[in-house]
Amino acid sequence: MPGVVRLKEGKERKVLRGYPWVQRGECQAHGVEDGDIASLVSAKGGFLAVGTFNSQSRFRFRVLSLEDETIDSDWFACRLQRAKDLRSELGLGAEACRVVYSEADGLPGLIVDRYGPNLVVQVRSLGQERLKSIWLNPLIEVFEAESVVERSEMAGRQEEGLEPYSGILHGNPPEYAEIIEDGLGYSVPLLGGLKTGHYLDQRRTRNLFGAMVRPKQRVLDAFCYTGGFAMQAARSGARVTALDILPEALDLARKNLATNGLRAETIEANAFDWLLGAEEGGFDWIVLDPPAIAKTSARRDSLKWAIWKLVHSSLPKLNPGGRLIVCNCSYQLSLHETVETCRLAAGDRRRRLYLERTTIQDVDHPAPIHFPEALYLKCAWLRSD
Repeated sequence: MPGVVRLKEGKERKVLRGYPWVQRGECQAHGVEDGDIASLVSAKGGFLAVGTFNSQSRFRFRVLSLEDETIDSDWFACRLQRAKDLRSELGLGAEACRVVYSEADGLPGLIVDRYGPNLVVQVRSLGQERLKSIWLNPLIEVFEAESVVERSEMAGRQEEGLEPYSGILHGNPPEYAEIIEDGLGYSVPLLGGLKTGHYLDQRRTRNLFGAMVRPKQRVLDAFCYTGGFAMQAARSGARVTALDILPEALDLARKNLATNGLRAETIEANAFDWLLGAEEGGFDWIVLDPPAIAKTSARRDSLKWAIWKLVHSSLPKLNPGGRLIVCNCSYQLSLHETVETCRLAAGDRRRRLYLERTTIQDVDHPAPIHFPEALYLKCAWLRSD
């Protein structure tokens, strides 16, 4: 018999409207241990949802279903198949794709990226960690996976009472998965690298960027990782500088460039420091796609300061009429606040910037409007006067 988590008066509306989290201070648990499946009830005792509970987390209860149903391997198989079918309808999924995006796919705390027959998972909640023995086999079967690697090394697991973990869950994965994105070949490190090995969320922005860059333009990819923006620019005939602080990332970027017969200057450096010391002028495009800085609201000011500093340092290196792409991969700072931070930096340089377009995460990272936290990646495309 599952335990019960009781909501406080007036908190049930957002759950019924599809918001998947009950936060600290909004509920009380009765007969529930951390990581357990429990029933969520209203203050008056009416059933609302079934999900997982963790008293250590900011998100005490994570909704799995608004129906009073058993959470077993068959349930997971249905949810996973639904996620797979959605990507198929979008024309994605066979090569490289996020096939499970946590709450947005009704599987809170679970992320799965697919690279051909290889899956890379991240387990972000205690509830999904406890349910791993139930969802792993359905995951393998639904996606016909030859291998499954877990890359649950994110700091957020600590709040869930979990240690970072990386390991092989199924099969014999290759060291690298070879994928094609927009006609470009990438080697994706399954057992190393950042996150799940490749930033699938930026696919839409990379492709549009490649279509807009012109031959002989100068491009700076300031946080190049494995070379996605750099390769798009090089293929368009631009003169490219790719910069990253991680030597292993640059090694892979060079490998990817060579695989595609492309050339770029690669520099191992801290982008913040390099931009301060670089000569003024020269670039027609600067791509600023820093890693996540603010995972919590307490870090918002640090993120704003980082974006201000990057834009402020980049503007003297940008040719008149040049363009900046400023990316923010944290929900904690909205698109409006991101643009406002860029405005302040430009004002301090007495430069005028024009917002030409915005892009967000690609469609395999669905963003339900009733769950705004799912929309985390925002990219502002700015043109200098």
